Amino acid sequence: MNFIFGIIILALFILALRVIWATALQLLSALKHVSQTFHRYRAQRLAGNPLPVIMPQIRHEVDWVAMSDSVRQEIQTRNHSVNREVVRLEAQLQAKLKTIDIYEADIQIAKLERELLKIKPVIENPEPEVKKPRRSKKQSVVVSDSAAQKIPHQVSQLRAALKGNGLSVPVSESVRH
Repeated sequence: MNFIFGIIILALFILALRVIWATALQLLSALKHVSQTFHRYRAQRLAGNPLPVIMPQIRHEVDWVAMSDSVRQEIQTRNHSVNREVVRLEAQLQAKLKTIDIYEADIQIAKLERELLKIKPVIENPEPEVKKPRRSKKQSVVVSDSAAQKIPHQVSQLRAALKGNGLSVPVSESVRH
C-alpha cells in the first residue's frame, strides 16, 4: 500500500511540476509582451518629442573660419561634377530646341509650298517623246489620217460657204447626196 501511495504522490509531484512550468512559461511570455509594448510606447513618445541635440564641448580652441573654408571647398568640389553635368544637359537641351526649331521651319516651308501650289499650279516641262519605229501598217493609217486632217471637214466647208466668207468650196460628189 505504501508503494501505491508513493506512485500517486510521485504522479502528483510530476503533475505539479508541469503546471508550475507551464505557468512560468506563460508568465514569461506575458512579461516579454509587456516589455515590448512598453518599449514601443516609449519610442513613439520620444519620436513625438525629440530630445534636443547638444553639441559636445570641445576642449581645444577651434578656428571656425578655417573650418568654414574647408567645408565650403568640399561643397564646391562636390558640386563641380554636378555643374559639369548641368552644363552638358544644358547643351543637349539647346541642341534639341534648335532641332525642334528646324523641324518647325520645315513644316512652315511645306505649308507655304502647298499654298503656292493651290494658287499657281506647277508647270512641268514636257520631256521630248522618244519616237519608236513605226510599222508599215501604222504608217498607212497615219497617212490617211493626215490627209483627212488636211482636207477641211465637209460640214465646216458647208458652214463656211453659207456664211459667205468668200471661200470657194469645191463641190464633191460626196457632198451631193
